[in-house]
Amino acid sequence: MNDSLSYATLDKLPASVKRPGYDPHSRAVGIVHMGIGNFHRAHQAVFIDDLLGKTDGDWRIIAVSLRSPAMRDKMREQDYLYTLKEKDAGQEQLRVIGAIDSVLVAPENPSAVIDALASPNTYVVTITVTEKGYCLIPGSRELDLDNPDIQSDITRAAAPKTLIGFLLEASRVRRAKDLPGLNILSCDNLPDNAQLLKHGLLTAARLQDSELASWIETHLGFCSTMVDRIVPATTAQHVDSISQATGLSDAGALLSETFRQWVIEDNFVTRSPNWRLAGALVVDDVAPYEAMKLRLLNGSHSALAYMGHLLGFEFIHQAVAEPALKQFVSNLMRQDMVPTLANLQDVDLAQYCDSILARFANTAVPYRCQQVANDGSQKLPQRIIQPLSQARAAGKLAIGPATVIAAWLAYLARSCKQGEEFSINDSGAEKLLPMLTRQQLTAQFPSLEHTQALLTHSGLFSKTLLDDTALMTLIQTTFSRIYREGLATVLNEKVIG
Repeated sequence: MNDSLSYATLDKLPASVKRPGYDPHSRAVGIVHMGIGNFHRAHQAVFIDDLLGKTDGDWRIIAVSLRSPAMRDKMREQDYLYTLKEKDAGQEQLRVIGAIDSVLVAPENPSAVIDALASPNTYVVTITVTEKGYCLIPGSRELDLDNPDIQSDITRAAAPKTLIGFLLEASRVRRAKDLPGLNILSCDNLPDNAQLLKHGLLTAARLQDSELASWIETHLGFCSTMVDRIVPATTAQHVDSISQATGLSDAGALLSETFRQWVIEDNFVTRSPNWRLAGALVVDDVAPYEAMKLRLLNGSHSALAYMGHLLGFEFIHQAVAEPALKQFVSNLMRQDMVPTLANLQDVDLAQYCDSILARFANTAVPYRCQQVANDGSQKLPQRIIQPLSQARAAGKLAIGPATVIAAWLAYLARSCKQGEEFSINDSGAEKLLPMLTRQQLTAQFPSLEHTQALLTHSGLFSKTLLDDTALMTLIQTTFSRIYREGLATVLNEKVIG
């Protein structure tokens, strides 16, 4: 059995493995990260690791798990060090990341999380809790006040359960101690993500304490960000391969592509790291970059996930290698998405689309279709439905986005089809599954009536879109053809794309 990765065993690493370019013990914590997972460890923590190697600042991270102790448990025994393999077809680098000081588990000790957020040494809070962590009404930008955890956080402030609750109570403590505010960096795939968080936080604060709400408006700097890096789910094979390469057992090892991007809105209200030193782009308005990434990269990713699964592929790189599907995704980006985007002086959108297809084809970073398909009801509004709505307002039928919605419905329907059942990881879509199970027993399924009922009950579509006969008919017709004839037939006949 190999020794485990730790500070005591760093000198046993092969020379080819990159170590932290600083002494982690000599650096204090200045950042709290909410929602630790693989993406944070392969993205924000890596930027901070690079920044610490270029400056003497105290910007290490206390990370917080809002649910499970699993990440804490596997990292604690190795001093919160872990190995990241950055890999694509042309290059590979193993590096040990030392940016994380410790991991807290919120349900076990909520007061410790509040203390970290309210520490006078904490200046930055970064966030990756996924779309559902914002506790929004599905298809809306409003806080879900019927959510039991939000109700609990409003009425039982000292024992928070959600991101909103922890930020509320930490703000209360900082205000009481006359401490400065915080820079809040939302890093989730939501348009205008930090302002969305601000709106939800203020909604809850006003129901608790109007003076606290005023303090939050003045003292918290909400910085929207756009983040980009493909980080697949870590398998036992990944961990074993990395451990063999380093000669040290490493339960926290993970894999990512070499590409990474972080665009941060300059809305800071207190001390902040020099993000540019680590390669981040700091801009006045992140919205155009968010829209570009959400619609081109994330929207295409969702399309490949649902369509790839319907075609029988396990991985995204297999799906994008299918010529008809690759052409559909290329058309989706160039014909349907690009016209809805603003021009960016520092981005060539045609090259960006090409780079996305190349990144999806990277066999060195296998990403499962099912992983990308998770939580579709949370992802589709900003990735697909918003640009679809924008196109319809401009008088365009938006065949590509409508086809992705049809493929999503076919994916859900297939999960309920006798003999083909599989699990759907999407709490927002759960109410559609019983409808689909019943509807599939009728000979006319999927009819226009069925399709409109599903989209209405999803809560994702505006009345304007639901009343759009041409759009509903297009979705229903495509859904029916995919369901009855198979996606391959539809794609190969070039009915779409």
